Amino acid sequence: MKQFTTRWARLGLGTILACLVALSIVAPATATDLATVRVRAQEAADSVTALERRIAALERRQAQLTERIERASAELAGLELGLRTKVSSYEQAQEQLVSRAVELYKSGGTADVEVLLSTDSLGDVYEISQVQSKVAAADSALIQELEAHKVQAELDIQQIDASKQAMMADQRRIAATRESIAATLSERRAVLARLNQEIKDLEEQARRAAASAAAASNSTVAQALLDILSGSGPADGIPAGFATTGVSFEGLASWYGPGFEGNPTANGDVFDPSLYTAASKELPLGSWLYIEHDGAGVVVYVNDRGPYVGERILDLSRAAAEVVGLTGPGVGWVRAEILIKT
Repeated sequence: MKQFTTRWARLGLGTILACLVALSIVAPATATDLATVRVRAQEAADSVTALERRIAALERRQAQLTERIERASAELAGLELGLRTKVSSYEQAQEQLVSRAVELYKSGGTADVEVLLSTDSLGDVYEISQVQSKVAAADSALIQELEAHKVQAELDIQQIDASKQAMMADQRRIAATRESIAATLSERRAVLARLNQEIKDLEEQARRAAASAAAASNSTVAQALLDILSGSGPADGIPAGFATTGVSFEGLASWYGPGFEGNPTANGDVFDPSLYTAASKELPLGSWLYIEHDGAGVVVYVNDRGPYVGERILDLSRAAAEVVGLTGPGVGWVRAEILIKT
C-alpha cells in the first residue's frame, strides 16, 4: 500500500507540472487584460448613454421651441391682421375728420380750416380750437383711441417678433450643439463596438487556451492511468509483476460501460470501458484484483465505487467482462483474489 500511495503522489505532481507547462505554452489572455478592456468598454458605454441623453434633451428643447415659435408666428399673424384693421380704421377716421373740415370750409367756416388741411400732425389738428368747435368731440376721442391702439399693436408686434427671433436663434444654437454631440456620439459608439469585439476576441482566446490546457491535462492524466494499468488484462493465473496477498472472496459480479464513458470515476480517473478496471463498494481505491470466471482470468484495477444492485460485489469494465465472458449474461459468479503490484 505504501508503494501504491507513493506512486499516486508522483502521478499527481507530474500531472500538475504538465498542466502548468501546457498553460505557459498557450499564453492565453490574462484576466487582467479582459478586466481592463471591460472597464474601458463600460466607460465607453456610460459615455454613449450620457451623450444619448443629452441629444434627447436637446431634441425635446428643440420641439418645445418649435411649438413656441409656431405659436408666436400665429400670434404675430393675428396681431398683424389686427394692426391692418386698426390702421384702416384710423385712416378712415382721419379721412372723416378731413371731410368734415372741408365741409366746414365750404359752409363758410373760419380761415383756420386752411391750417387743418395743410398740417401733417394730428396733434396740431387737435390743438386748433376752431376745428374742435366744429368737429364732434367724439370723433376726436375716437381718433386718439385708434392711434393709441395702432401704436400699441406695433409695439406688441415688435416684442413678439423679437421673442420669436430669439427663439429661432436658440434653435439654431441647439441644432449646432446637437450636431457636434452627434459626431462625438458616433465616435464613442465606434469605440464601444471595437472594445466589445476586443472582449469577444479575448474571451474566445481564453476559451481556446482553457480547452487546450484541459486537453493537455486530460492527455497527461490518461497516459498516467495507462502507465499505472500496465500489467492489467487477460491472465492465466497471477502474472509476473504481481504477488498474491492470500486474500480472496467470491460473489456475483456485473459489468458497466454504456452511458458511463468519459465520466469521472471515484478516484478522479476518466472512465474508459476499454481499460481493465473495476468498481467495488468496499475495497480501497487503487486495489488490484485477479478475477476468475468460467475458466478465464483477468487482472483489474479498482478505481470506482459500485455496484449498488442487490448482492453484487463487483462491477467490471466492459473490456474486463469480455475477457471472462460476463458481457453475455451480464451477471456471473466470480472468484476474486487481492494482489499487490511488485
